[in-house]
Amino acid sequence: MTRYITTIAFMGIGIVLGAATTEGFNVYRRDHNSRIFQERVHCKAVADAYVKANSTNSQSSTDDSTFVSVTLDRVDYSPARNSCVSELETAYVARRVDITVESVQDLLSGETLFSSKCTDDCEALKNWYVDPAFDYTMNNTSAPVELEKALALLKSKVPSEPATPPKLDPHTGERIAEPK
Repeated sequence: MTRYITTIAFMGIGIVLGAATTEGFNVYRRDHNSRIFQERVHCKAVADAYVKANSTNSQSSTDDSTFVSVTLDRVDYSPARNSCVSELETAYVARRVDITVESVQDLLSGETLFSSKCTDDCEALKNWYVDPAFDYTMNNTSAPVELEKALALLKSKVPSEPATPPKLDPHTGERIAEPK
């Protein structure tokens, strides 16, 4: 009889401890998810303020043909950097000049993590270099140096050579070996 009562008591204690552990984990997860959500909302507000502060329109300019247009492509909270990382497209338009710059920036520190002028094929530049740079900086505290090197090498090549971007691991930033 004593053995039966002891077994029931241990089972009851196990159930209570299991329920408490599960509830504690659920509280932690809800708190963590709520904090990440709040950080994302904060990052979106910071990005909107950045776009507004750094854009001009032709009506506010004294010269109607000169303006800067900043477009927010993506923004998110990076737990690795504990900051807001954004992907921006900045167009500088003047009378005879139209320059577009694709960049990845840390909005809280003001650091430009990756940047390149777009000369002809902006969509390819964005897909091959800017998007992977954004993904890399979301998971790492450092800037995507391998992508910058690959882009510099591509720009230094003769224009007649076909441009093929390197495949990089978004977590480590190292090249992925291509099958031959």
